[in-house]
This record gives sequence, structure tokens and C-alpha cells, in this order.
Amino acid sequence: MPPEETPLAALLSVMPAHDGADEQVDWDAMRRAWGVGFPSDYTAFMATYGAGGIDDAFGVFTPEATTQAPDGPGHGSMAGETAVMRHIWATEGGPDGVSASPDSVIAWGGSCGADILGWVAVDEDPDKWQVIVWERHGRPHWKIYDCGMVEFLRRLFAEGFDKCPLSDASLWGEPAPHFVHWREEQRRWETGIDPYTGEPNPYFGMEFD
Repeated sequence: MPPEETPLAALLSVMPAHDGADEQVDWDAMRRAWGVGFPSDYTAFMATYGAGGIDDAFGVFTPEATTQAPDGPGHGSMAGETAVMRHIWATEGGPDGVSASPDSVIAWGGSCGADILGWVAVDEDPDKWQVIVWERHGRPHWKIYDCGMVEFLRRLFAEGFDKCPLSDASLWGEPAPHFVHWREEQRRWETGIDPYTGEPNPYFGMEFD
């Protein structure tokens, strides 16, 4: 990445965003709910891309101004997946060499390999938060990356780590990842179109027992 190029600009050069996808997040409400501010690259990502999926292999969660996990498993929910990460940390132990408590982790994304991605929110400056991954099929499960979430995604697509940081390698080295905002994804499903291929969904309208 050229030194004058921001991580978001570098990401946009390989993964275009939908026009008008700004989530219109109430960041003051987010701060009140979580007790912290959020990284500037994350707020910029939400203003540019919003929440959504990438090639049906990765999801960036919608910011939620609540830490209360929903009833049920909470898959794909910031609060729900944060609760899962914290529970794993509390019951099975956290990453080696990290003295922070389970409550320091906040989830922002998940992979089709059932990995959960978040931040270790221990620094007073959110822009210094590192990305933490609970890699379901990794050994060890916990891994920490010294970058923000936007740079993490850019490196994932560019094979910019020593090895793929996720259990599923669908996006590893992907030169043209396809982002779909969650509202557009929902609209396409409801019209019988696969959101990521653009092809008709062969199961549209079918009912299963």
C-alpha cells in the first residue's frame, strides 16, 4: 500500500461499496452502550460500506447500541457474537500473553468457517485496538493481528499475512471481493436472486418441512 493511501482507500480499490450504504450510526449511543468509542477506520467503513456480506463467506456486523445479546444464539449480531467470544474466553481461556479480561473483546465480524473477529478494546485510543480472531479450526484458536479491521480485510484479500487467518480460505488472495450491503442482500433474496452470483435462486418460493 502506498504510504499516502489510507487503508480504506486501498480497500475500496479492490472492493467497491454500494452508493448510499451509510448505516447512519448513532456513535454517541454506541459509546454509551459499550463504554468506549470505536476505531476511526470502522466508523469510516460503516459510512462507506455499511454492514453486510462479502462473497457469502464473511459478514461485517451491524453496529448495535446495546450489549444485550438477543434471545437465541445471536449469530451475526454484534452483541450476540461478542457474548460468545467473551464466554469462550472466560471458560476456555483467552489468547496467550494477553492479561486483559474477557469483557475487553468486542466482535465486529464473522466468517463462513464459524470464526469470530473482534477487537481487544484495552487501549484508551480505539485506533490502537488490535484485531483478534477466534479461529474455530485454528490451533491455537485465538490469534491477534496488529492492525485495524479495514487493514485486516485488505491484507486478507492481498494474502498479506504469513498464512490465511481464517478457517475458510474462500477470500484468501481474492482479487475482486464482492461486498453486498445487508439491505440489498435482503432485497435480492426476497426477489428470488442470489445476492452474490446475481443468478436466480433455484430454491426461491419453496417450502421445506
